[in-house]
Amino acid sequence: MRIIFVFFIVLSGLILNSCGDDTTPKPRGYFRIAIPEHQYIKLDSNTYPFSFEYADYSVLNNANNPEHPYWCYLDYPSFKARIYITYSNVNGNINQMLEDAHDLAYKHISVANDIRQDLIIEPQNKVYGLVYEIKGAKVASPLNFFLTDSVEHFIRGSLYFDMKPQNDSLEPVIDGISKDLKHIISTFKWEEVDSMD
Repeated sequence: MRIIFVFFIVLSGLILNSCGDDTTPKPRGYFRIAIPEHQYIKLDSNTYPFSFEYADYSVLNNANNPEHPYWCYLDYPSFKARIYITYSNVNGNINQMLEDAHDLAYKHISVANDIRQDLIIEPQNKVYGLVYEIKGAKVASPLNFFLTDSVEHFIRGSLYFDMKPQNDSLEPVIDGISKDLKHIISTFKWEEVDSMD
């Protein structure tokens, strides 16, 4: 009888020890996000006053804005991400356009850890501009950019996700789209199209 009693005591001690709460904090886990292998598609230059190559896992859509026929979206459906692209003609107001682009990027300063600016100078295509990489977990638009020829054309773009910002977990997607943006810029050209705005 004592042997059975001792056995139950030892067994219950083992069970209670194995069911104890581990109070060590664990890091929050996220699903692994992988950027798919992809090729690039050239934007039809007959439709817009600019052309570039974009990733084939993204979808280019016109914004269907009658006042601004050259505004478009570059959607990344699998990541619920969109780059909003706006186009304007320069009519002696380049300084105001540059200031507006700067102000829109720096609206995120209150939640940003860092804002990096990459200068774009492509004189062979008359493409000049800046890319703003805005770091911070709660930043709504982690990538902003503008491109211009300084005389006639001005384009501005900003990346947004269709979800609450959690940029620490979205970092692989932001990095992948940033690489795509570099390809867009390296293949960017102004095209001759009758101005409609």
